[in-house]
Amino acid sequence: MNQGFFFCYDRKLMMCLKGEGLTFITCALHETTHNKFWLFERSPELDKALSKIVKQIKKGD
Repeated sequence: MNQGFFFCYDRKLMMCLKGEGLTFITCALHETTHNKFWLFERSPELDKALSKIVKQIKKGD
């Protein structure tokens, strides 16, 4: 389920993804928790950006 989408609940991560040139489909609130999220379509570019960000976090950048 939801394999075609990435739900991002972290504003800092969303900003990093935008910095990588990605755009989200929509911004909304979770129906139950009322937490804000940004919805991205899954793509090779998104996966590459996520991998890059995780590597930067692990390096401490």
